[in-house]
Amino acid sequence: MDLYHIALFLHIVAVIVASGATTITKLAAGRLARAHTVGEVLEWHNILMSASKAFPIVLAVFVVTGSYMLSKGQASVWSSGFVVAGLVGVVLLFASGTYLGIKGKGLGAVLEQIAAKGTDLPAPRLVPPPLVAALPLVNTGIALSVVFDMVTKPASVVTALAIVGFGIALTSLLGMRKPMPAAKPVAAAQ
Repeated sequence: MDLYHIALFLHIVAVIVASGATTITKLAAGRLARAHTVGEVLEWHNILMSASKAFPIVLAVFVVTGSYMLSKGQASVWSSGFVVAGLVGVVLLFASGTYLGIKGKGLGAVLEQIAAKGTDLPAPRLVPPPLVAALPLVNTGIALSVVFDMVTKPASVVTALAIVGFGIALTSLLGMRKPMPAAKPVAAAQ
């Protein structure tokens, strides 16, 4: 056992934690959208905000452990495409997370004010700004693109950044598609 393999282990644990936090935030966002009372909305919002606190920690672990593992190789690896794309991905995810966190705190304050009048009040109809609605899916695209870059290790910075750009574009397009209409109940056959 050496420090390199411990760093690799922590790097992989960070991926697992990020996946878990993503699952929880996406579940909470879906439940929040379907909540019937202010109390339910606030509860799911608080779960979403709590789980999202893992992301900056995970990003820091990625940078620290990745930097350590790279330091054990050749100095020229720092300018390779997959490393540059990884660092760009971290910056994009941190910026996006900061923006979403600020917006989430603002929503939390509004929800607390409404809940002060009674948690059993009907849930407010929440329509997030387009950027707030798009960023969680785009963040997933960034993360998956960076993982692809880390696995395939393109030497070219242009290629690696193009992969990240493709991930952003693809998830942006997926986010713009219209949701399928809800299924209508079918009368029971007699």
